[in-house]
Amino acid sequence: MKVLLGLSAALLVSTAPVQLASAKDAPIDLVKAAVAAEGGADALKALKGLYAKGTAKHWEPGQSFKAGGEPRFLGDTSLEVTLDLTKGQARMDLDRSMQYPAVAKIKYTEVITPTLGFVTDDKGSTAASGMRVAAQSRELERASPLLLLKALEDPKNVAAAGNQKLGKASLPAVIYNDNGTKFTILFDPKTHLPAAIRTLDDDNIFGDANYDLVPSDWKTVQGVQVPYTLTYTLDNIEVGKVTLTDVTPNPSIADGAFTPSDSVKAAAKPPMTGNVPYQWVLRRIALARFLDNDTIFYPAASPPAPPTT
Repeated sequence: MKVLLGLSAALLVSTAPVQLASAKDAPIDLVKAAVAAEGGADALKALKGLYAKGTAKHWEPGQSFKAGGEPRFLGDTSLEVTLDLTKGQARMDLDRSMQYPAVAKIKYTEVITPTLGFVTDDKGSTAASGMRVAAQSRELERASPLLLLKALEDPKNVAAAGNQKLGKASLPAVIYNDNGTKFTILFDPKTHLPAAIRTLDDDNIFGDANYDLVPSDWKTVQGVQVPYTLTYTLDNIEVGKVTLTDVTPNPSIADGAFTPSDSVKAAAKPPMTGNVPYQWVLRRIALARFLDNDTIFYPAASPPAPPTT
């Protein structure tokens, strides 16, 4: 995906006996247990921001040599991510070594805020399309270490989901309706930590398919459990993997880190609402072939020519 790059929450935090979670537990009880496992509400509330450094890999199943074949490896990325969790802002500095569709080095910075986004490279800054802002904002929310705390404080939008399959496992889960986005959150019954954060996305080949963030390799960061590995799968096929090497809580953030230029602000678009083509955006960013406009399949300045008779 984009490199997005997200950051969420993990590890066992107590040596006390653990009561296993099950689908019979009330939905909000599953959320409460997960917040406690992540370090507790107070520790999560004290987390105002994060800086993370690491690497990412991406694959594209739609570019395999044959139907159902091995996904095509797209390339490696070195990344640095700065999150302002209080304002919902993210800055991603990406250095990509593409292997497909062409061997290339691509370096850029992407900034996403609740109202706009922009991308800066050696040619300057350009405003992000509304669909890019919407897709990246959803992924930042999916990977946020505060997602479950938000669900805990919004119980009317938490509902039972029964047991959900993750690989061969059947895990207790809840649905959290987060301002229109329905996250299905699966829990590890032993640790109570989130085992996957799922959405049902439309794909041009698979149709409706589960898109999962599977967090693992949990480590304690200022009393909060943070996954240092974030694996992204579509219909159980790995399409992205982020491996963090360094996470700093409540970093000092430079003035202007998320501020667009006046020209970008004038051209900026708010996040798209309604029928957002999430997989189209995320996977085309991963391919380094996203046109970054809201027409999806063609540049805004070059619409398809009408058929001739």
